[in-house]
Amino acid sequence: MSDARAQGLMFGEIAEEFDRIRPGYPEGLVDDVLAYTGIGVQALEVGAGTGKATTAFAARGLQITAVEPDPKMAALLTERLAGQPSVRVVVSLWEDYTPDLAFDLLFCAQAWQWTDGSQRWARAAAALAPGGTLALFWNFDRVADDGLRALVREVHAGYAPHAMIDEEPADGTDLSQYWPGPDLAALPEFGELAEHLYTWERTLSADDYVSYLSTQPTYRILPEATREALFTALLQRLPEKVTLAVETLLYLGRRTA
Repeated sequence: MSDARAQGLMFGEIAEEFDRIRPGYPEGLVDDVLAYTGIGVQALEVGAGTGKATTAFAARGLQITAVEPDPKMAALLTERLAGQPSVRVVVSLWEDYTPDLAFDLLFCAQAWQWTDGSQRWARAAAALAPGGTLALFWNFDRVADDGLRALVREVHAGYAPHAMIDEEPADGTDLSQYWPGPDLAALPEFGELAEHLYTWERTLSADDYVSYLSTQPTYRILPEATREALFTALLQRLPEKVTLAVETLLYLGRRTA
Protein backbone atom coordinates (compact mmCIF):
# COMPACT_ATOMS: atom_id res chain seq x y z
CA MET A 1 0.00 0.00 0.00
CA SER A 2 1.36 3.45 -0.90
CA ASP A 3 2.24 5.97 1.83
CA ALA A 4 -0.62 8.19 0.68
CA ARG A 5 -3.18 5.38 0.91
CA ALA A 6 -1.82 4.35 4.33
CA GLN A 7 -2.10 7.93 5.58
CA GLY A 8 -5.64 8.06 4.26
CA LEU A 9 -6.52 5.22 6.64
CA MET A 10 -5.12 6.96 9.74
CA PHE A 11 -8.32 8.82 10.55
CA GLY A 12 -10.28 5.86 11.91
CA GLU A 13 -8.43 6.04 15.22
CA ILE A 14 -9.88 9.53 15.75
CA ALA A 15 -13.16 9.06 13.88
CA GLU A 16 -15.41 10.69 16.47
CA GLU A 17 -13.17 13.73 16.93
CA PHE A 18 -12.76 13.99 13.17
CA ASP A 19 -16.53 14.04 12.77
CA ARG A 20 -17.00 16.59 15.54
CA ILE A 21 -14.41 19.16 14.52
CA ARG A 22 -13.91 18.93 10.75
CA PRO A 23 -15.92 21.48 8.74
CA GLY A 24 -18.57 20.72 6.17
CA TYR A 25 -18.87 22.32 2.73
CA PRO A 26 -20.69 25.40 1.43
CA GLU A 27 -24.25 24.94 0.20
CA GLY A 28 -23.21 26.92 -2.86
CA LEU A 29 -20.83 24.12 -3.80
CA VAL A 30 -23.67 21.60 -3.80
CA ASP A 31 -25.73 24.03 -5.88
CA ASP A 32 -22.94 24.34 -8.45
CA VAL A 33 -22.33 20.59 -8.68
CA LEU A 34 -26.03 19.91 -9.23
CA ALA A 35 -26.36 22.77 -11.72
CA TYR A 36 -23.53 21.16 -13.68
CA THR A 37 -24.83 17.61 -13.26
CA GLY A 38 -28.60 17.76 -12.86
CA ILE A 39 -30.76 16.56 -9.97
CA GLY A 40 -32.05 13.13 -9.01
CA VAL A 41 -28.91 11.38 -10.23
CA GLN A 42 -27.16 8.18 -9.23
CA ALA A 43 -23.97 9.23 -7.43
CA LEU A 44 -20.83 7.49 -6.25
CA GLU A 45 -18.81 9.02 -3.42
CA VAL A 46 -15.16 8.07 -2.97
CA GLY A 47 -13.72 8.33 0.54
CA ALA A 48 -16.96 9.31 2.24
CA GLY A 49 -15.43 9.57 5.71
CA THR A 50 -18.07 10.30 8.34
CA GLY A 51 -20.42 11.86 5.80
CA LYS A 52 -19.66 15.58 5.81
CA ALA A 53 -20.35 15.78 2.07
CA THR A 54 -22.60 12.72 1.86
CA THR A 55 -25.36 14.27 3.93
CA ALA A 56 -25.28 17.51 1.96
CA PHE A 57 -25.87 15.70 -1.33
CA ALA A 58 -28.33 13.17 0.11
CA ALA A 59 -30.46 16.09 1.32
CA ARG A 60 -30.87 17.11 -2.32
CA GLY A 61 -32.45 13.80 -3.31
CA LEU A 62 -29.49 11.95 -4.80
CA GLN A 63 -29.15 8.18 -4.67
CA ILE A 64 -25.63 7.69 -3.31
CA THR A 65 -23.24 4.77 -3.03
CA ALA A 66 -20.72 5.95 -0.42
CA VAL A 67 -17.42 4.06 -0.44
CA GLU A 68 -15.27 4.41 2.70
CA PRO A 69 -12.26 2.18 3.46
CA ASP A 70 -12.02 2.69 7.22
CA PRO A 71 -14.51 0.60 9.23
CA LYS A 72 -14.65 3.07 12.12
CA MET A 73 -15.33 6.01 9.83
CA ALA A 74 -17.89 3.93 7.93
CA ALA A 75 -19.64 3.02 11.20
CA LEU A 76 -20.14 6.70 12.04
CA LEU A 77 -21.27 7.35 8.48
CA THR A 78 -23.84 4.55 8.70
CA GLU A 79 -25.07 5.89 12.05
CA ARG A 80 -25.39 9.40 10.65
CA LEU A 81 -27.37 8.16 7.66
CA ALA A 82 -29.75 5.91 9.60
CA GLY A 83 -33.21 6.30 8.12
CA GLN A 84 -31.91 7.53 4.75
CA PRO A 85 -32.47 4.63 2.34
CA SER A 86 -31.14 6.75 -0.52
CA VAL A 87 -27.56 6.14 0.70
CA ARG A 88 -25.76 2.79 0.59
CA VAL A 89 -22.48 2.56 2.52
CA VAL A 90 -19.78 0.24 1.16
CA VAL A 91 -16.75 -0.47 3.36
CA SER A 92 -13.95 -0.85 0.84
CA LEU A 93 -10.91 0.78 -0.64
CA TRP A 94 -11.90 2.68 -3.77
CA GLU A 95 -9.33 0.64 -5.65
CA ASP A 96 -11.02 -2.62 -4.61
CA TYR A 97 -14.59 -1.52 -5.28
CA THR A 98 -16.31 -2.72 -8.44
CA PRO A 99 -19.27 -0.50 -9.43
CA ASP A 100 -22.47 -2.32 -10.30
CA LEU A 101 -23.75 0.47 -12.55
CA ALA A 102 -22.53 3.49 -14.50
CA PHE A 103 -22.94 6.58 -12.32
CA ASP A 104 -24.10 10.06 -13.29
CA LEU A 105 -21.88 11.70 -10.67
CA LEU A 106 -18.69 10.75 -8.89
CA PHE A 107 -17.77 13.11 -6.08
CA CYS A 108 -14.94 13.10 -3.59
CA ALA A 109 -14.45 15.52 -0.70
CA GLN A 110 -11.02 16.01 0.83
CA ALA A 111 -9.83 12.52 -0.13
CA TRP A 112 -8.80 12.24 -3.79
CA GLN A 113 -5.13 12.67 -2.87
CA TRP A 114 -5.33 9.46 -0.83
CA THR A 115 -6.34 7.35 -3.85
CA ASP A 116 -3.83 5.41 -5.95
CA GLY A 117 -2.40 7.83 -8.49
CA SER A 118 -1.64 5.05 -10.96
CA GLN A 119 -5.31 4.19 -11.43
CA ARG A 120 -7.53 6.95 -9.97
CA TRP A 121 -8.34 8.65 -13.27
CA ALA A 122 -8.98 5.46 -15.25
CA ARG A 123 -11.21 4.15 -12.47
CA ALA A 124 -13.14 7.41 -12.33
CA ALA A 125 -13.71 7.37 -16.07
CA ALA A 126 -14.83 3.73 -15.96
CA ALA A 127 -17.30 4.40 -13.13
CA LEU A 128 -19.08 7.23 -14.94
CA ALA A 129 -21.67 7.04 -17.68
CA PRO A 130 -20.92 9.12 -20.81
CA GLY A 131 -21.70 12.71 -19.90
CA GLY A 132 -21.35 11.93 -16.20
CA THR A 133 -19.76 14.40 -13.81
CA LEU A 134 -16.56 14.18 -11.80
CA ALA A 135 -16.59 16.60 -8.82
CA LEU A 136 -13.53 16.88 -6.59
CA PHE A 137 -13.31 19.40 -3.77
CA TRP A 138 -11.26 20.39 -0.75
CA ASN A 139 -11.30 22.83 2.15
CA PHE A 140 -8.09 24.75 2.81
CA ASP A 141 -7.71 27.11 5.74
CA ARG A 142 -5.32 29.38 7.60
CA VAL A 143 -5.50 31.51 10.73
CA ALA A 144 -7.24 34.66 9.50
CA ASP A 145 -5.38 37.23 11.61
CA ASP A 146 -1.84 37.90 10.35
CA GLY A 147 -0.43 38.56 13.82
CA LEU A 148 -1.96 35.44 15.31
CA ARG A 149 -0.80 33.37 12.34
CA ALA A 150 2.76 34.61 12.97
CA LEU A 151 2.44 33.60 16.63
CA VAL A 152 1.23 30.13 15.67
CA ARG A 153 4.13 29.82 13.24
CA GLU A 154 6.56 30.90 15.97
CA VAL A 155 5.29 28.23 18.36
CA HIS A 156 5.54 25.58 15.65
CA ALA A 157 9.15 26.54 14.96
CA GLY A 158 10.20 25.21 18.35
CA TYR A 159 8.61 21.79 17.91
CA ALA A 160 7.52 20.86 14.39
CA PRO A 161 8.01 23.71 11.90
CA HIS A 162 6.95 21.61 8.91
CA ALA A 163 3.66 20.46 10.41
CA MET A 164 1.96 23.84 10.01
CA ILE A 165 0.23 24.24 6.66
CA ASP A 166 0.48 27.96 5.95
CA GLU A 167 -0.32 28.39 2.29
CA GLU A 168 -1.02 31.64 0.54
CA PRO A 169 -4.62 32.24 -0.60
CA ALA A 170 -5.51 30.63 -3.91
CA ASP A 171 -5.34 32.72 -7.06
CA GLY A 172 -9.03 32.86 -7.89
CA THR A 173 -8.31 34.03 -11.43
CA ASP A 174 -6.69 30.70 -12.39
CA LEU A 175 -7.72 27.77 -10.21
CA SER A 176 -6.75 25.34 -12.99
CA GLN A 177 -3.08 25.74 -12.03
CA TYR A 178 -3.59 23.87 -8.77
CA TRP A 179 -3.78 20.09 -8.55
CA PRO A 180 -5.84 18.28 -9.80
CA GLY A 181 -6.39 20.91 -12.51
CA PRO A 182 -3.31 20.04 -14.61
CA ASP A 183 -4.08 16.31 -14.41
CA LEU A 184 -7.67 16.82 -15.53
CA ALA A 185 -6.62 19.08 -18.40
CA ALA A 186 -4.37 16.32 -19.76
CA LEU A 187 -7.07 13.63 -19.74
CA PRO A 188 -9.05 13.01 -22.94
CA GLU A 189 -11.67 11.17 -20.86
CA PHE A 190 -12.85 14.45 -19.31
CA GLY A 191 -13.92 17.72 -20.88
CA GLU A 192 -15.93 20.87 -20.10
CA LEU A 193 -13.66 21.51 -17.12
CA ALA A 194 -14.75 24.10 -14.58
CA GLU A 195 -13.44 25.36 -11.25
CA HIS A 196 -15.09 27.25 -8.40
CA LEU A 197 -13.74 29.00 -5.31
CA TYR A 198 -15.77 29.62 -2.15
CA THR A 199 -14.40 31.78 0.68
CA TRP A 200 -15.80 31.77 4.20
CA GLU A 201 -14.74 31.83 7.85
CA ARG A 202 -15.29 29.78 10.94
CA THR A 203 -14.36 30.55 14.54
CA LEU A 204 -13.22 27.93 17.04
CA SER A 205 -12.28 28.00 20.69
CA ALA A 206 -8.55 27.58 21.33
CA ASP A 207 -9.19 24.02 22.53
CA ASP A 208 -11.19 23.17 19.42
CA TYR A 209 -8.58 24.74 17.15
CA VAL A 210 -5.92 22.47 18.64
CA SER A 211 -8.30 19.51 18.38
CA TYR A 212 -8.84 20.40 14.74
CA LEU A 213 -5.08 20.43 14.15
CA SER A 214 -4.90 16.98 15.74
CA THR A 215 -7.05 15.61 12.90
CA GLN A 216 -4.65 16.84 10.20
CA PRO A 217 -2.24 14.32 8.63
CA THR A 218 0.86 16.47 9.20
CA TYR A 219 0.17 16.34 12.95
CA ARG A 220 -1.00 12.71 13.09
CA ILE A 221 2.38 11.51 11.82
CA LEU A 222 4.37 13.41 14.46
CA PRO A 223 5.79 11.47 17.42
CA GLU A 224 3.16 11.62 20.15
CA ALA A 225 5.47 13.43 22.60
CA THR A 226 6.28 16.11 20.01
CA ARG A 227 2.63 16.54 19.10
CA GLU A 228 1.52 16.88 22.72
CA ALA A 229 4.32 19.33 23.55
CA LEU A 230 3.41 21.46 20.55
CA PHE A 231 -0.28 21.50 21.42
CA THR A 232 0.44 22.39 25.06
CA ALA A 233 2.64 25.29 23.94
CA LEU A 234 -0.04 26.49 21.54
CA LEU A 235 -2.73 26.46 24.22
CA GLN A 236 -0.49 28.57 26.45
CA ARG A 237 -0.22 31.27 23.77
CA LEU A 238 -3.53 31.24 21.90
CA PRO A 239 -6.37 33.67 22.60
CA GLU A 240 -9.79 32.38 23.62
CA LYS A 241 -11.04 32.27 20.00
CA VAL A 242 -9.30 31.50 16.70
CA THR A 243 -10.89 32.50 13.40
CA LEU A 244 -9.93 30.53 10.31
CA ALA A 245 -10.19 31.86 6.76
CA VAL A 246 -11.44 28.94 4.67
CA GLU A 247 -11.18 28.43 0.93
CA THR A 248 -13.10 25.59 -0.70
CA LEU A 249 -11.93 24.63 -4.18
CA LEU A 250 -14.15 22.62 -6.52
CA TYR A 251 -13.02 20.95 -9.74
CA LEU A 252 -15.57 19.67 -12.25
CA GLY A 253 -15.19 17.58 -15.38
CA ARG A 254 -17.59 15.81 -17.73
CA ARG A 255 -16.97 12.26 -18.94
CA THR A 256 -16.55 12.28 -22.68
CA ALA A 257 -18.46 9.78 -24.79
